[in-house]
Amino acid sequence: MLTDLSLRYLLSVPGGRSDSDSMPLVVLIHGRGADANDLADLAPLLDPPGGARFVFPNAPKPFEAYPGMSFGWTWFDGWPPNRESVSASREILLRFLDEIGERYPTSALIVAGFSQGAMMALDAGLRTARPVAGIVAMSGGLYEEDLPDLAPKSSIPVLISHGSLDDVVPVNYARRARAALEGQGFDVQYHEYPMGHQVAMEEIEVVKAFIASRM
Repeated sequence: MLTDLSLRYLLSVPGGRSDSDSMPLVVLIHGRGADANDLADLAPLLDPPGGARFVFPNAPKPFEAYPGMSFGWTWFDGWPPNRESVSASREILLRFLDEIGERYPTSALIVAGFSQGAMMALDAGLRTARPVAGIVAMSGGLYEEDLPDLAPKSSIPVLISHGSLDDVVPVNYARRARAALEGQGFDVQYHEYPMGHQVAMEEIEVVKAFIASRM
């Protein structure tokens, strides 16, 4: 785990290329109760032709499921999300995106996430001043309480995927996100799968193809 930026993170380059090489950068954000290791095994499965650099940031706050009992990490409190904690993590994540983009030569930036991380991927990906080649939201949603003006960002392609049987983050969150973004002129690629709160191989293939198309 690398620790010298605003967030701790893991780095994976399945093709083994140097840190000095200009490459596509995929920032993949974990969900509540997990950590940066949670999605790291997806890197070789998502690696596009020509390769990419994968970064897995660790959420800033320990997740306290009950008073005195914590496991993993969290990006924000509550569900629906607590506004102050979303805002605090947003500030840190936006700073991290700037830092990681300055550290590694980047030809294209994809911001992606699962569950709580999907909500943060949409939230930060639609706000960062850095050029974003695409956003991937798996089993998450869009934090709608204080959306910025999305018109300047409507050219960013978005992939939303969700399990229709999800009992952790109900699929209506994905459907609402799709409707909200399409209503602002976004090109949203949308997929539902007959599964719960998980990542399926069929979904991985769709995400890989989306990433490859944005390189």
